[in-house]
Amino acid sequence: MRLTLRTLLAWLDDTLPPVQVREIGKQVGSSPLAQELVQRIHRVTRQRRLTVPSKNGPDATDPNLVASYLDNDLNAEQVAEYEKRCLTSDVNLAEAASVHQILSLLGQRVQVPPEAKSRMYLLVKGREAHAGPAAEGEAAAADPRTQPIVPWVVQGPAARNWLERFGPAAACLGVFALFAWSAYESLKSDGPDAAHVAANVPAKVGERAPRPAPAPATRDEAPVADATDPPAEATPAEPEKAAEVPKSVAENTPAEAAPKAAPAPAPVEVPAGAAAAIARIEGMLLRYDGEKREWVRAREGDGVRAQDRLFTPPPFAARLAAPGVFDLLEDSEVKLLPAAPDGGPTLELVRGRLLAEPSSAAKPLHVGFQGQTVDMERPADLAVGFEASGGWTYGQAEPVAPTLTIHVGPGGELALKTVKAKETVKGPASIRLNAAGAVERLKDAAPPDWFANAPASADLTARRERYLKEFSDDRPVLADVVSATESEDVDDKRMAIAALRGLGDLSLLTPILDRPNDPAARQAAIVAIRQELTAGEASSRRAWDQLQLDFGATDRGRLGKLLLGFPPADAARPETLTELVEDLSPREESLALRELAVDNLRRLTGRNAPPYDADHPEQGYADWRKLLDDGELKPAAKK
Repeated sequence: MRLTLRTLLAWLDDTLPPVQVREIGKQVGSSPLAQELVQRIHRVTRQRRLTVPSKNGPDATDPNLVASYLDNDLNAEQVAEYEKRCLTSDVNLAEAASVHQILSLLGQRVQVPPEAKSRMYLLVKGREAHAGPAAEGEAAAADPRTQPIVPWVVQGPAARNWLERFGPAAACLGVFALFAWSAYESLKSDGPDAAHVAANVPAKVGERAPRPAPAPATRDEAPVADATDPPAEATPAEPEKAAEVPKSVAENTPAEAAPKAAPAPAPVEVPAGAAAAIARIEGMLLRYDGEKREWVRAREGDGVRAQDRLFTPPPFAARLAAPGVFDLLEDSEVKLLPAAPDGGPTLELVRGRLLAEPSSAAKPLHVGFQGQTVDMERPADLAVGFEASGGWTYGQAEPVAPTLTIHVGPGGELALKTVKAKETVKGPASIRLNAAGAVERLKDAAPPDWFANAPASADLTARRERYLKEFSDDRPVLADVVSATESEDVDDKRMAIAALRGLGDLSLLTPILDRPNDPAARQAAIVAIRQELTAGEASSRRAWDQLQLDFGATDRGRLGKLLLGFPPADAARPETLTELVEDLSPREESLALRELAVDNLRRLTGRNAPPYDADHPEQGYADWRKLLDDGELKPAAKK
């Protein structure tokens, strides 16, 4: 398959079959020119000040030509000429790429009603309206277009058949009759069962059991003695009968009288050829589809193959069944790796938190993190938690490599081995593994709440159910996450912005820094980008490249300084506060810079007042400026 601009656009927008996707991917990977064109397409489609092609001039293009090109209706010469124009003009390249992306999101060609198409052709006279006169003797061809619909005329309703008219009403009556019959039958059958339950449930201490109504005796049955009558002499077998508790009594007895253990969850079998199985999903679990190159929703019971990536967007969680049980907590990502030669499971914690539950399978455990692997042996009843520590620290110019914190539960010893260390940790305890593989014991470190396996609160469950309504099964997950970033609920908006970072598409995250009239979204985007800048060398480089692509080299440098924060030496300079106050001015065009400037001012001075609104900066800027002029704006003392 030839690598042309049209096939490259189809590859970028995921409209090709899997075989062609792999073929085009190999061609792009081996062609520096194609890679440069891909970067250029990403840049021009997100450039804010780029307009559409003009009506005249060197960039002028007929919109019908663009439509014919995207519909593959041009001949080879016209295709070559238009693609050459796109390669030499950012405006034309942006138009072709953007329109192709919009059409790919629709999934299929838009169906236009014939009446609407005819009316559109009648409203605008094209080139065919200026055709020359017909030759003598040549009959005029019949106009295939329909007549325009007369405006402001109410069309009569279309006739409907009897099923459409009376079918819904008949169905409702049938359902109502079914419910009435079901209720009548249940009332008939409730009498004996209720009496039986009341007769068998023991009364509380100090209370008298209610007397059930005596059942009428038949000819072949003896009369039933009343409970208040003196009991007859019991036979030796009768005490044993009295000690037996009927099944109905055990089922209706309160928990205080007859406690019983909760049933153990049924084990989940790992399918053949899979590294693990999804045992439970608390809300939503995402799996990365390499062929589609997107995150898709996983289902309970699905098998997870080696090299599969799993992600739990906040606030959801999930449980995996392998040789062992693992809880993947919210905002965490793991990668399943092939089982080790010793048969133990191997997982790579990309970020977030992972909990290895006590399990009957006492096999060795292998956890990878930042290019290194920790080999562990533990008792079957010992819980072990893993947490990717680190992140953004104000004023830290160079990102610190993330560390792995391991929490060991009580009641056992964990034997672990890394490239540079070999330790035996007796729980409860916590240790930290740095990027070099060295182990550091944490003294007086209390285990976190998530490791104590605290039950989910009612508030968390309600929040998960509410946020889950933002997603639908028939739409891509990324589209629903982007839509949720504009939700009216502030919590849902923040969780969606955090999920954008987890999904890896920073091109949809960085523009939120400049979103007008949405301070909550801007502040959540600042938090997510700061975490990405300090999540490792690869993540940091990707975030810097995206900032430069969206804001340019100049604004990228200013944004980078405000995102990382000022080190102590710069924070003590009076010029720093002066520059930050000037960044609050209405003269500053960038919303992102104004939002970050007030964030840095509050951190450096310890002040939460005066209030400041980056969308309407006039009053807030005047108040902060007055504090600066009066000499009251000073760096806060270190704690």
